[in-house]
Amino acid sequence: MPTRPDLAPRRLFTHGSLSSCDRWSRSLTSSRVNHLYVESLGLLQGHRVAKDERRAFALNAEAAHGGHADAVLAMGWFYLNGVGVERNVERARRWYRESARRGEPRAMFSLGQIAYGDGDFSDALTWFTRASEAGHVRSFYWLGKLHWRGHGVEQDRKQAMRCFHHAASSKVAEAQRALRFLR
Repeated sequence: MPTRPDLAPRRLFTHGSLSSCDRWSRSLTSSRVNHLYVESLGLLQGHRVAKDERRAFALNAEAAHGGHADAVLAMGWFYLNGVGVERNVERARRWYRESARRGEPRAMFSLGQIAYGDGDFSDALTWFTRASEAGHVRSFYWLGKLHWRGHGVEQDRKQAMRCFHHAASSKVAEAQRALRFLR
């Protein structure tokens, strides 16, 4: 029996590989995840609502699990600082690593600071270098500190000064203070 082309199943509203309905559904999901993140910021800051750090954490966690890049980064901050959740440096590291895998320089910088605070200067050097290569200028100041003191790298005060100058020229206050002190 011949089939009638007008009765054959077909995808309506197709465009590229996604139907309009699929794209609309994904944008709703993306919009919802973004809304959760923005709402968490409002609760965290007490902006137009009562400040509620636990609820801010919960909404941010939902946004992070939904794939919101800034929410993934913020999860590290929440855990590292114990805001709305018990402080847990290991969980902070895990979230920051996830964010760093996505290319986020602020996460790389935060991992460097955690490593520096733990006295793991070799790991700090790795993370500050990655962050600086990704355009995070404050990392140059921390690289300068490592080079100045010879932590995780051979002591090289000329390299330290280059790092301090680079950071200071980008208005990094710590680097500007270091240069005033070292002159």
